[in-house]
Amino acid sequence: VRAWHRHLRGQVDYFFVAVGSAKICAYDEHTRHLVEVVLSEHKPAILRVPGHYWHGFKALGVRPAYLIYFTTRLYNYENPDEERRPWNDPSIIPEKINGRADDPRCGKTWDWNYPPHR
Repeated sequence: VRAWHRHLRGQVDYFFVAVGSAKICAYDEHTRHLVEVVLSEHKPAILRVPGHYWHGFKALGVRPAYLIYFTTRLYNYENPDEERRPWNDPSIIPEKINGRADDPRCGKTWDWNYPPHR
């Protein structure tokens, strides 16, 4: 699991999985809504994540995942636009997941190992 981080100065991130599959999550701490998307080589797609969302990913399955990550801004080593939290931060508690409040994971600390995780 490579999470959580965000960008507060306007950076937008784009995720593409070229090989294997990965779960990408984005969390808005103001609305407490979380989006969970599985990207895979079998159904190519690009996921756009506005930087102000806390976001991260987890490789799925037994094969390596080759994730290609594009950004709208170059990394500034002297003044990075990056804020981090631990992957298992107990304050990430979604009230809605993919627009649904009836998901059994709502109201609980986010668990990266909850299916889909194979």
